[in-house]
Amino acid sequence: MSNVTVVLDPTDDSRMFLRVLTLRGVRTQDHSEMCENKSGARDGRLRLVHDGKHYDVTEFAQRHPGGKLVLQRYQGQDVTAVMKGPLHRHSPAAYSMLSQYCVEEIGGAADSNGNVKLHHRENGRHQEHLQHGSSKVTNGRMPSVGCSNRQREIESLIDWNKPLLGQVGQLGDLYDEWVHYPVEKPYRLFSSEVCEFFSRCPWFLVPTLWLPLVVYFAFTSVVELRQGQVQVFTQTCSALKFTAPVSLFPVVFAAGVMLWTFWEYCLHRFLFHSKAVTSSPGFIIAHFLLHGQHHKVPFDPGRLVFPPVPCSVFVTLFYVLYSLLLPRALVHALVSGKLCGYVCYDLTHYYLHHGSPREDSYFHRLKSYHAKHHFVHQETGFGISSRFWDRPFGTLIPGS
Repeated sequence: MSNVTVVLDPTDDSRMFLRVLTLRGVRTQDHSEMCENKSGARDGRLRLVHDGKHYDVTEFAQRHPGGKLVLQRYQGQDVTAVMKGPLHRHSPAAYSMLSQYCVEEIGGAADSNGNVKLHHRENGRHQEHLQHGSSKVTNGRMPSVGCSNRQREIESLIDWNKPLLGQVGQLGDLYDEWVHYPVEKPYRLFSSEVCEFFSRCPWFLVPTLWLPLVVYFAFTSVVELRQGQVQVFTQTCSALKFTAPVSLFPVVFAAGVMLWTFWEYCLHRFLFHSKAVTSSPGFIIAHFLLHGQHHKVPFDPGRLVFPPVPCSVFVTLFYVLYSLLLPRALVHALVSGKLCGYVCYDLTHYYLHHGSPREDSYFHRLKSYHAKHHFVHQETGFGISSRFWDRPFGTLIPGS
């Protein structure tokens, strides 16, 4: 009998499989052929084996909470025991994320014309393709593989090809469970192109937009303070009235930075992680819009920093509030420090998700800490740019 050989498309990223198909069945290359040893794959792909399935984690390596080097050490190896062990114990959410990088297929028998039906899962949906002598193995996203039946049932309630805001409100009591099983796939929030555009923000827009404002506020504050005419507490507490010296600027600026770190903690803990009122679709939508989407799709590069439009509303509100209490020079000093803290926070947050810091460095430990918040301890670990406020408030992640 003639053989049918499936040849990989050389442009495909997941070209780790070479299947030799016969009319009697399918033979797959063994493990040693499919995965290179830990010294590295010849084609530059990073592959692992877990529980008998093969995974191409090249795209995820840079974002891996433990760093890229950890994955590289296990190149081509079976990591089933490692992921269960005490050193690298992984959560169910982590297994959910891993399942999306499975590149294994199930081959069917060839028909009388030598065509073979190959079955695989992509984006959680079973697909069947009729192959004519050659196949293209896709590095599919498979959130259903390796997940519980309950998780698959809940995921099936959402159509990721449609805007999510119109759907999440209908999840009801299932919302909290659904939102804490992370996936990595493209999505949109709004049907409106305008709203969708303004809901996304590339990381570089944050320093581009806000750092000039930091410089402006700082400069105007120093200029006014150097004139020696800035009176403090003239209206709120005349007994404490004094003329502010220019040396007060770095103190107020630093206070603004510290104030931001406190505000960052409070926002994250008390607003973003407030319990969603699942009986109200409106509250679910608001929760998902504020922060739930980030826990559901934690590595979306366009939704890791705060969009400028809502951020401008917050800046304006606080500027008005501070202006009721302090003279303009000190308001500018305080706001410049707080904005500087915000910029550092947003850039740090993006780096913790997409950067690969040096092992045992401060940012490596911070990246691991933030990953634990996402995948294991969602009710603790609210500090992002630092763990400072987690200590006095008793929300430090156990073991940190």
